Amino acid sequence: MQTFDYIIVGAGSAGCVLANRLSARPSARVLLIEAGLPDNSLMISMPKGFAKLVETTKYVRQFKTTPAADSWVRPETWPRGVMIGGSSSLNGMHYSHGQPEDFDAWVAQGCEGWGWDEISRCYREMEDNTVRRGRQCPPLADQSAPGTQSAG
Repeated sequence: MQTFDYIIVGAGSAGCVLANRLSARPSARVLLIEAGLPDNSLMISMPKGFAKLVETTKYVRQFKTTPAADSWVRPETWPRGVMIGGSSSLNGMHYSHGQPEDFDAWVAQGCEGWGWDEISRCYREMEDNTVRRGRQCPPLADQSAPGTQSAG
């Protein structure tokens, strides 16, 4: 029987990064477990495929939310990715990052090194790319922007 120093359940973004970092130590024996399939479906790598992908159970599980009793929010269905890459493979290639004020609030609460000045450098490194697209934004972006803005 094999033994491992670390067993990581879930090969989403965090699980894969953690497994990679831990396995960088030559002596570490790391096992990464994922319930889902590899993320090699065309529906995953094509932004427009998002709409079809969330209708399947092959790569997606639907979870119902339960709002607080005093909330005005209605129950929602949240699709979660069950595949290598997890829900990060289930986002229609949409990307956004937190607001500077949120990171600075973390520092005010004692999380040194997590302020916008520190974190923004990481974002600049990730965002240093050239994306080409046609004259119009993808329809999903047009539909999601107003909802995101109204949510604050």
